[in-house]
Amino acid sequence: MSFPRLLLLPALLLTIVVIFWPKKTSPPTPPAGPTAPLIIELADLIERPHWNELDRFQHTISRETFLHRLTTIYTKTDVWKKWITVTNDHALIGDYQLHFASSDQPAPGAIWDWKERLSPTPDLPLKGLHLAIDPGHIGGAYAKLEERHHEYPNLHPEMKPIQEGTMTLETAFLLKELLEEKGAQVTLVREKCEPLSPYLEENFHNPRLFYRTSEIRARAKLINEEIQPHLVICLHYNANSSGPLSSEQHFHILLNGTYSESELANEDERFAMLQRLLSGVIDEEIPLAAHLSAIFSKKTQLPAYQYSRLSTVSQNVALNPFLWARNLLANRLYMCPVIFMEPYAMNSTKFISRYKKNPRAIYQEYAHAVAEGIVSYYATAQ
Repeated sequence: MSFPRLLLLPALLLTIVVIFWPKKTSPPTPPAGPTAPLIIELADLIERPHWNELDRFQHTISRETFLHRLTTIYTKTDVWKKWITVTNDHALIGDYQLHFASSDQPAPGAIWDWKERLSPTPDLPLKGLHLAIDPGHIGGAYAKLEERHHEYPNLHPEMKPIQEGTMTLETAFLLKELLEEKGAQVTLVREKCEPLSPYLEENFHNPRLFYRTSEIRARAKLINEEIQPHLVICLHYNANSSGPLSSEQHFHILLNGTYSESELANEDERFAMLQRLLSGVIDEEIPLAAHLSAIFSKKTQLPAYQYSRLSTVSQNVALNPFLWARNLLANRLYMCPVIFMEPYAMNSTKFISRYKKNPRAIYQEYAHAVAEGIVSYYATAQ
């Protein structure tokens, strides 16, 4: 047998083996079914800050004002020193250097110039003012998920459920009408008991990330990029944390501040705090909130709510019993003055009794008190 023919024989045998060797059966293809929901983590919702965006504030704030706001509003202890070093002429935040001015200069808004330019008339005292009303929470079918759904079948079996998100929306409609009658341009952040977030409960392992984080961030995006108002009024109804039922009712306004050590450790929160501090929103928020709280408490007869003096997440502002600084997502991310209302107590027996008789009367009282306070403040400011 020649050498080439000798090579062909093994090749022929290998081909026969490959053809007739039993083939391994592949698993059947599973039938097409519903697509698994996209799972979003908290880190996916947070944008990494661009520190050069603070360049607009270079040489606009004095060292004294910077430290005053930092130590009396935005922090309660000196934990900020872990991340911020203050010298005579600049503040060093990580690798970013912010230069002080010898005296305070007019500062631009954090993202847009939110400083109001009213052109009032006797009949339209709010002409030229653009407000956004943010009805807190979602309500409706989402109220139970949000833990903002209260029923008292033993106390009032025939009463419809108390849903904070539904109530804030009803109040917002009334407030919008009242403010527009005074000449203001008013935009509602939401007009339905439906979320603005593109992600829903099924997109999160922890559903709280849906309604407490993703939803607020969606509203912030709308406010900061599209609405860009002079002022945001966040409407909420409080609840007493001392137990399921209470006889107490109260009222307070929350301004952004009192960042804790764990919050300042987060770069995005540290950056947002500095945006608010440098833009000077607090200089607009404090007098407006003080004026509004005086009118609101007089109209509603609600006493001031008191946080514990030992609280690490809140502190009193301007020695006003109605004003408190807390770092909430909404009053942190909305890059203009934010007035965060917290009146009544939904689990108060007094509130429940009023709600059973006439819910709309509560909404009207709330809306009229806020509207009157805003009109009165801007009339005084002018």
